[in-house]
Amino acid sequence: MGRPVTTLLVLCLISVTTRAAAFRVHDLRRGLEQATMRGRLLADATEGGAVVPIHWTQAMNYIANFTIGTPPQPSSAVIDLAGELVWTQCKQCSHCFEQDMPLFDPTASNTYRAEACGTPLCESIPNDSRNCSGNVCMYEASTNAGDTGGKVGTDTFAVGTAKARLAFGCVVASDIDTMDGPSGIVGLGRTPWSLVAQTGVAAFSYCLSPHDAGKNSALFLGSSAKLAGAGKTASTPFVNISENDMSNYYKVHLEGLKAGDAMIPLPPSGSTVLLDTFSPISFLVDGAYQAIKKAVTAAVGASPMATPVKPFDLCFPKAGTSGAPDLVFTFKGGAAMTVPASNYLLDYKNGTVCLAMLSSARLNSTTELSLLGSFQQENIHFLFDLEKETLSFQPADCTKLS
Repeated sequence: MGRPVTTLLVLCLISVTTRAAAFRVHDLRRGLEQATMRGRLLADATEGGAVVPIHWTQAMNYIANFTIGTPPQPSSAVIDLAGELVWTQCKQCSHCFEQDMPLFDPTASNTYRAEACGTPLCESIPNDSRNCSGNVCMYEASTNAGDTGGKVGTDTFAVGTAKARLAFGCVVASDIDTMDGPSGIVGLGRTPWSLVAQTGVAAFSYCLSPHDAGKNSALFLGSSAKLAGAGKTASTPFVNISENDMSNYYKVHLEGLKAGDAMIPLPPSGSTVLLDTFSPISFLVDGAYQAIKKAVTAAVGASPMATPVKPFDLCFPKAGTSGAPDLVFTFKGGAAMTVPASNYLLDYKNGTVCLAMLSSARLNSTTELSLLGSFQQENIHFLFDLEKETLSFQPADCTKLS
């Protein structure tokens, strides 16, 4: 039986807090920017781009099923927008968490190649995260789920309609207790080891169906990444800020925020927003978060629960929330994104709804940063143009795009 929603959300908060204590990027990033591996790792994808079905799980993540190796072995992984690399547990694992599918066996794949020590790929890993064992390149890295370590290898992946030879972490040890089914992570982050970097696509997009709809969502790679809906399209540039520890994130600049007709105060210079799919809940700079709580409470009219459901600060009886306002996030360039109440009031199915947002003060960050979680991204089609360095989005019925 799956763990209760409250337990999963507490664990999610712990995970996000740990990984973002200083919004630190993981150790593998350093030095990879100088690696010259892009050409040898380009995907053998079709000219029409690729579509990857993804689905929501009770562990509050979006999952993709795929295969590795020849003959293909089934696997599954969490799709992580800020993830730096692709990794999966391997059969030689000495400390593994339980997963739904069999462990990947590299010895059973005709196309698997362990990376030798001294190669450009191996040398691109920082010295303090790299070692050798029997001339096999080994690595250690912190990921969004926990610390992992293993062999650096390459093999053929079939992800949706895309096929690519990818470098990946063949994990043989980790401190992760469970991922509730998946065997690893497929990272989409702004790093050379992510799926989007290794496949060389100029753009990708995704559309997340409501988590309680029971419908697939979709990730689009390459030329299939288009906004074709009838809704108004808005665009805003990526933010490149000086803190190198955040370079794996896609970031945009928030200039305005409203809850219904109520203007929500932001820091004088606005707020940098990190886009994330690993965390289902959002984190707002503290002043904006406190104002959102007040504005939502005033609009709802019902009295908040005296003891909110953990980890949240604000919960209501569901019957009294019909007046909850839309939230409108306005990013640089006037790009306005509307988040309806159904995307920020989480229904616990027991007559209770909670504000699925928290203060970024919980992340122990010293900078004015916010994080947009997956709940607030539902039924919005996001397009990441890696050449123009822009984020575009439009409202969509994501259940019809999958």
